Amino acid sequence: MGVFKKLAGVINSFFQIGGPAGPGINANGAALESRNAANNAFAVHRGGFPIADNDFTTKAYVDEIARPFIVTAQANAVSALIANSGVEHYIVVSTPGTGAAAAYIAGTVLWDDGSGVGNVVILGPTTGQPIIVTATLVGGTFTFSANAQYVWTGATWLLLAPSLGQVLTIDFAIGTAASQSSTSVIPANAVVWRSDVTITTPYSGGATISVGQTGTAALLQGTADNVPQTVDEYTSDARIAWGGTPFAVLVTVGGAPGAGAGVVSVHYSLPLS
Repeated sequence: MGVFKKLAGVINSFFQIGGPAGPGINANGAALESRNAANNAFAVHRGGFPIADNDFTTKAYVDEIARPFIVTAQANAVSALIANSGVEHYIVVSTPGTGAAAAYIAGTVLWDDGSGVGNVVILGPTTGQPIIVTATLVGGTFTFSANAQYVWTGATWLLLAPSLGQVLTIDFAIGTAASQSSTSVIPANAVVWRSDVTITTPYSGGATISVGQTGTAALLQGTADNVPQTVDEYTSDARIAWGGTPFAVLVTVGGAPGAGAGVVSVHYSLPLS
C-alpha cells in the first residue's frame, strides 16, 4: 500500500501490464497508445459505451449509433423514463418530456438498445444529424411523414428531400368510403403542383369525388373536376399553397356509391427561394 501511495508515474515510455507477454500503454509524445508486448504494433483497447462528450467510442457504438438513425416512434411529453424494449429502435422526441423525463428535450433522439434492460439512451440532437422516419408521426411539436429523411438544423427537423428542390408524390388507392386519407402527410408550407384522380373502376351513378385537406375538402379538386362514372385520369395543374399545418390528403366521396375504385396522386414540394 505504501508503494502504491507514492507511485506517481514511471520513467520508461512503455508501461507493460500482466508480465512480459502482456500488452501495455506507450507514451508517444503527448499521445498514449495501446501496444502489444513487443511495443511494435497497436493492441485492442476495449471499454463501455461512451457517456460524456470526451469519452472514447467503441466500434459497436460507431457501427450502431453514429449513423443516420432509423426512427420508428416518437416520445410526446412523456413524464417517465422510457425503458428499453425487446426490439432495437430509435425514438424522436417530438415534445419535451417532464418530471423524470425532463432531459428528453425536443429534437432529441432516444436509442432503445433492444436489451429489455435499463432505460433508453439520449443521443443529440446534433446539428446536421440526419434521421430516416419510417412511419407518420403527428401530435407533437414536430410532425414527420413516413419514409422521409430529416436533418436537425439546430432548432427543428427539416424535411431533407424538399429542401433540395425535389418534387414528392403521395399516391394511394381509393374506394367507396365517404372519407379517405393518405397515410403520409404533406408538410406545412408545401406547394402542390398537380393532383390526379384516376378512375379504374366506374363509380355508381350520383357519386362525386373531391380532393383536399381537413377543413378544405376541395382544395385540390372539386366535384366538377372529375367524372367518377368514367374510367379516365383527371388532372388539375395549379400552384396551390398547402398552408401552415401538415395534413394528410383527404378524399371525400359523395353519393354513397355501391361500386367504384381509383387512385389519387398529389405532387408537391417545399420550393427553394
